[in-house]
Amino acid sequence: MSHNVRISLLGREYTLYSSESEEQVHEVVRFVEQKLAEISGGKSVDTRDLTVLTLLNLAGQYIQLKAELRSRDLGQEERLSQIVTRLEQELESGSTIGSPSLS
Repeated sequence: MSHNVRISLLGREYTLYSSESEEQVHEVVRFVEQKLAEISGGKSVDTRDLTVLTLLNLAGQYIQLKAELRSRDLGQEERLSQIVTRLEQELESGSTIGSPSLS
């Protein structure tokens, strides 16, 4: 169920309408605050510049994670394909998988 959640970010108050729990929304806010602090490095930085740099940083991390996930998924698909091919070969040859051959 969607509801309003009040947050504070960069010295401004916001009311967000979210289907996530209030705790989840606040966890996201803490994450964003942490990223903002990392980018600013404790220095006084223009809020707009800080926001843009943080967004670019997060977008870069997102794209990298998405590529890693895609690569991992392709590796799993390849492994599954190898298993299916081996099972098909074993079935075609009439041998029992996992049993020693009687030759």
